Amino acid sequence: MTPGSRARGVPLALITLLVLCVRFAVAAPSVVVAVGARSPLGLPFSRFSDVALDDRGRLAFIGTSAAIFRRTPAGLVHLAGAGDTLGGRAVAGVGTPALGAGDCLAFRAVYVDGVVGVLRRCGTTLAQVAEVGQPAAGGGVFTGFGAAVVTGAGGRVAFTALVDDGRTGVFVGDGATPAAQVARTGGQAPTGGTFSGFRLVGVAADGSVGFRGTVSGGHDGLFTWNTTAVAAVAVVGDASPAGGAFTALNGATLNDAGSWAFRGRVSAGGDSSGVFRFDPGQATPRVVAIEGVPAPGGGTLRSFPTSLVPAINTDGAIVFRAALGGAVASAGVFVAAPDGSLVRVLGVGETTGVGLLLRLRDPVLADDGGVVVRAALADGTPGLFRIRAGTVTAAALLGDATDLGGRFRFSDAAVRETADGAVFAGVREAVFVAGTGGAPVAVAVLGDPTPLRGRYAGFEPTAAGARGRIVFGASIQGGRAGEALFGVGRRRAVPLVRTGARVGHRVHLLDLFADPLDGATRAASGPAGLAFQGALDHPSGTSAVLLGGRGLRVVVREGQTAVAGGRFAGFGTPALSGDGGVAFVGQMSGGNADLGVFLARGTRVKTLALAGRQTGTRVGGRFDRFGPPAAGGDAVVFDATLQPTGEALFASRRGRLAVLVAVGDPAPGGGRFHGFDAPTIVGKTVVFRATLSGGSVPGGLFRVALPRAEPAPAASAVLVVGAPSPFGGTLLGFGLPDGNRRGAIAFTADVTGGTAAGGVLLDPGS
Repeated sequence: MTPGSRARGVPLALITLLVLCVRFAVAAPSVVVAVGARSPLGLPFSRFSDVALDDRGRLAFIGTSAAIFRRTPAGLVHLAGAGDTLGGRAVAGVGTPALGAGDCLAFRAVYVDGVVGVLRRCGTTLAQVAEVGQPAAGGGVFTGFGAAVVTGAGGRVAFTALVDDGRTGVFVGDGATPAAQVARTGGQAPTGGTFSGFRLVGVAADGSVGFRGTVSGGHDGLFTWNTTAVAAVAVVGDASPAGGAFTALNGATLNDAGSWAFRGRVSAGGDSSGVFRFDPGQATPRVVAIEGVPAPGGGTLRSFPTSLVPAINTDGAIVFRAALGGAVASAGVFVAAPDGSLVRVLGVGETTGVGLLLRLRDPVLADDGGVVVRAALADGTPGLFRIRAGTVTAAALLGDATDLGGRFRFSDAAVRETADGAVFAGVREAVFVAGTGGAPVAVAVLGDPTPLRGRYAGFEPTAAGARGRIVFGASIQGGRAGEALFGVGRRRAVPLVRTGARVGHRVHLLDLFADPLDGATRAASGPAGLAFQGALDHPSGTSAVLLGGRGLRVVVREGQTAVAGGRFAGFGTPALSGDGGVAFVGQMSGGNADLGVFLARGTRVKTLALAGRQTGTRVGGRFDRFGPPAAGGDAVVFDATLQPTGEALFASRRGRLAVLVAVGDPAPGGGRFHGFDAPTIVGKTVVFRATLSGGSVPGGLFRVALPRAEPAPAASAVLVVGAPSPFGGTLLGFGLPDGNRRGAIAFTADVTGGTAAGGVLLDPGS
């Protein structure tokens, strides 16, 4: 959940919660930098990436200043952003834009004084849809809002919000009347169980709202609210139009007519992924595209990115991107007409009027058939590009002048009637490093020269590890390489690995972070060097886990023999253990299991956990899905969901698997653990983020000692939601934590009721 702000009144229930939470805090965290503070780049800080912390106590993160832009006859002009004044308040930053009919724009705004609101602007008229401190429909007071909003032709804006009772909800409003509640965590799902989380999908012209819901005690799925009740569109376990059943339902969009486009995974064909549509009046979804089918223009649709959100326009046409097999282009952008016919509108590396386009990201589709897609030119220049009737033009490129100056990178486009009318996010950013008690110093700035010549064109999150250096990934405009991994030296960046580098005999590194399974784009740093997921040029686009230290070598690659009679087909973000091992999640094909957690040392790959295999621990059940692993010393830690139900954090040490904490285990201070993510090894302990149920605290950061065998020691709280914030007010939520061998923990935090909406914090530990 995103930052909150000052509440106009603090209910008795929240006061009670704060009293209960104070005793959980192990150490008071210190502020490294706050949202709204003036960046060395000129504008206020709007947000921060997750933080990396090394053993010397240095913190590294990407600091961003954000605005919303549109191209006009006068050039690129911002509509709202950091440094503006809206409604009499100074703005620290804005979220991703949503575009409605009649040139109406909706977005979330974070103010310098810590207040957060959801706004709708039509022309010069600004309306407040919701603000922290206002009463929430269904009870309680808004304390924070999600970064994304959606809007429809009818003028309604839907958003997610955190309420002061600790629950999250989906709400919808128009700025003229109080926002209505669509659904709230803890509420009954129409297919059984209770809602535990939400992701926005869209708002139809009639005011109905679509969302993805995770469900406790039931099946996750896609749901719609028709202004009076919630109904299911598709849920996990439903029969799939591609055969078998849906095993996952993910990114989705909704148009004005109430038609859906979504990405799903099905059990048919050995757990295949596809793009599907659902139209009002239809009993079931229909297939738009599925892995393995022929692709227009040649080859087959090999796979769909895990981050894919297919987009649907008013006429019901759908646009998406996919990786290709057996084609000259490794990936492409496709448009599916309402009748099901499929057309390729762009392929990676194809010649266009603006040059070769690489690194395609999710496109959006206007009502006039124009497509806007984020990509990079062959020289590494990133930007947004318009495609209409086969003609490609540049909408906004890094280096283009704006009314706020230069050095902006553009993304997250929203379109409506025409592609020319797109609005989009623009960010000015840098990699910052802060020592103990020191102010952040920029070590790499977007648009500045790099050590590999050329200029920085974009950054990936920072990482650090035990006895390892701080590293970050960057794309490069006009340099000796298109992408590289850099280490942070004394206030400057040092190149460590670059694309084009040799990897063994006649093989080279083609791409960094080539659609990893978990969608993350960071390397792992440790004593053995650095590890990362990438792609090789032989065969072109081959996914691999690589280790860089003295040279660059393949740890494991796509097509390599795996367990259970299959072969590796894809990989998640790896982790480096203290004894030189590389831990990773691997996807497999052609065998009896499709997913597993593995540990590689040299040429040997050991299986730690396998989907479908019994856990052999106190929680029972079979492994189903896995989160990215963490590693340190001789331990590998990972989060896993289980079948038939359940979730737990597991630790593997010297071949022994132990449960650290499981759903349903007692939580410190009351209640029980409900869900987990983001484990990191800090000294001889594991710090993780968790949600709780049945107690006075909804969630927080927790710590548990690494055991040699079960049972593990009880977990303790590091910081919890509702605890006092160093900005004043209270803590709303936390980013991914990172720690070092000395026991310190760094993280981003969201705050309500404080002098800032959040920032980067450092907990020195005990």
